[in-house]
Amino acid sequence: MKKNILRSALLEFKQHGYRDASMRQIAHTAGITPGNIYRYFASKEAILHELIQPTYERFVGYVLEIRRDMDNTHTKEADSSMIYLHKIQGTIVKLFNQSSPELSILLNRSEGSKYENVKQELTTVIFSILEKAFHTFQNSGSARRQEEENQAARMIAATIVEGMCIILRDYEDGDTIERLVDELIRIYFAGIGDKINRS
Repeated sequence: MKKNILRSALLEFKQHGYRDASMRQIAHTAGITPGNIYRYFASKEAILHELIQPTYERFVGYVLEIRRDMDNTHTKEADSSMIYLHKIQGTIVKLFNQSSPELSILLNRSEGSKYENVKQELTTVIFSILEKAFHTFQNSGSARRQEEENQAARMIAATIVEGMCIILRDYEDGDTIERLVDELIRIYFAGIGDKINRS
């Protein structure tokens, strides 16, 4: 019964988002009365936590790994930077492939919950990667140039994350999601690599 409730909640959260999801509808889809749902879960938040927490923990693990790698990377070779960016690509695609419905809720439909800032966290991580790459390989060290590079990194990071969110929102098939996310990141990273090589 608990698994049945979670399956129903996954559909409800994905369709309506956490804020607008209805416990009554979750119970109806699960084939139980609304009162019975509380025998298994204390609240809508408890259901979301059960569904999303494993994906969120993997997300946090990847973020910590990425940040550790960034802190330990001191190379100034463009090829090494691109290898590092491709590693980021691989970990993001892996997370999408492991739990795309849960990740879709986490990134697109978690408004009003304790997870609502995850999209911004992902954007911040990607911005940090781009900022480091741009600053490492730029020739000019002027304050104006650095601010322009920061603005470019911020814009690209937000666009990459928004593109991922659109893919997750519009596609259900795991293979399609993986292919599209891989293509999105590959295109952006190719452009970033070109920018780095020209700096």
